[in-house]
Amino acid sequence: MKPRRVPPALFGVMLLCGGCALTPAPLKTDHGYPADWPPPIALSKGLTELNGLYVNQGVATTGDGNLVPIALADLVPRTLPRRGAGAEPDSGCEDCVVLRVLPPKGEFLSGPTLRFTLPVSSDPRVFDVPLSGNADATLYVLQNFAQSAIVGVGVGATNVTLTCAKDGSLVAQVRNASALLLLMVIPITIKDEYIWSRFERIGELSRRLATDAAPPTSQ
Repeated sequence: MKPRRVPPALFGVMLLCGGCALTPAPLKTDHGYPADWPPPIALSKGLTELNGLYVNQGVATTGDGNLVPIALADLVPRTLPRRGAGAEPDSGCEDCVVLRVLPPKGEFLSGPTLRFTLPVSSDPRVFDVPLSGNADATLYVLQNFAQSAIVGVGVGATNVTLTCAKDGSLVAQVRNASALLLLMVIPITIKDEYIWSRFERIGELSRRLATDAAPPTSQ
């Protein structure tokens, strides 16, 4: 029997995200995690430690070891706005982001969803971001691409994995991965870049059920 060729798109996903669906918490402090940052903690099954009010303006690492400004709102995919969902109550902070973990809906293989409420200047403000992987993984896809080349096809993806540091701040590992697939199948170049970013926590959320944040059903 002749072996079946893996479709290029599927192969690219396997290449760029291989193993990422099983990313455990806490994150390993490799790939340039700053030594003077508090260590990541282990998240509980419900990921409730992520719930909180965070400053939008944080800091991110660079390849040369420096820190540069970064906005938490820029790490939120804008593909799934929830225009009918009510934003979190006004916290009095004009440039803050609220993060709330919504529990799985109960469907087979469904996982938690991250609900981001962006600063008041954003429109729309509320975005639901499904997580990839098992219940303990906090990885989601920020963006991906595929582009034809002379000798094959280039594929790439930017993945974000969230966790909390020991001081309560939100930590994001941003992985930029790209590859060139020869004849759309054989990888001939693979590039991985990691960025760490951190955002201070400035408030807690109420303990109301996360499902209360869902939009009301139409009658």
